[in-house]
Amino acid sequence: MDIETRMRQAQNLTPTEQQLTHTIIAMGERIRSTSIKELAHASTTSIASIHRLCKKLGLTGFKELKVELARSAAARLERPEPVDINFPFMGGEKAAAIAPRMELLYETTLEATREALDAGALDRAATLLADAEVVDIYTQSHNLYPAQMFCDRLLSIGHAATCHEGVERQMRTAMASGPGRVRLAISYSGLAQNLSVTLPLLAERSVPTILVGTPRSARRHPGLAAYLCVGDGESLQNRLTQFASHLSVQYTLDVLFSCVFSRTFDDSYAFLVKSLPYTRLPGTDEG
Repeated sequence: MDIETRMRQAQNLTPTEQQLTHTIIAMGERIRSTSIKELAHASTTSIASIHRLCKKLGLTGFKELKVELARSAAARLERPEPVDINFPFMGGEKAAAIAPRMELLYETTLEATREALDAGALDRAATLLADAEVVDIYTQSHNLYPAQMFCDRLLSIGHAATCHEGVERQMRTAMASGPGRVRLAISYSGLAQNLSVTLPLLAERSVPTILVGTPRSARRHPGLAAYLCVGDGESLQNRLTQFASHLSVQYTLDVLFSCVFSRTFDDSYAFLVKSLPYTRLPGTDEG
């Protein structure tokens, strides 16, 4: 995971340290010739704050931070010409131009999401889901499609799960929840309408929440059981459609399902085999 991704994903930063990370990322190549005093002045922080940020990022100091930033910049130069994930094509373009850009959009999005995802958080989330009596999935809008597929996959290996489309049903599910249930919330921005209402309800009922969203979404809702962070390069409004966020969420849920299946492999595979006589499509019997 490169240093810029680590800065964006860090969960334990103070407001001053968050301001520092924004300044450092915005400075780009200029950081190479910037002294620690100049950075403190540019970010309206202090030298001590810079040292504390470096320590939280697992670095020995400002010099190592500059080395890591240079390494990250060099890696970006080796990549192909970047694609605009918000506007990957323009009006009048033909398939010969659009198809390779969409391929690059996929590659860029999946790489960013893979770097943002924390393996430890995935393991925690998979354990919570595998041990839950019921998994309740909360989301809205276009995220409902991958969420419902994830729900179906959990059911296919014998894990009880719900994924209600309506906000009213989600609210009543939260009110009726209790120990033994786990909530998986999907919100790219963290601004989903019912998040701020249902989170306290579920906390009161001892229901752990796993949040799938950007690092900014995670910072908006501290104190949850696990955060599965995805790439945050897509604009919330200034875009053609949700190409990148959809891919990020789908990839994250696919990895999470695989982790759950792996933990419960024998029981899950046995359930799949046992269910075949009831779920096999007509005309597909073998032998």
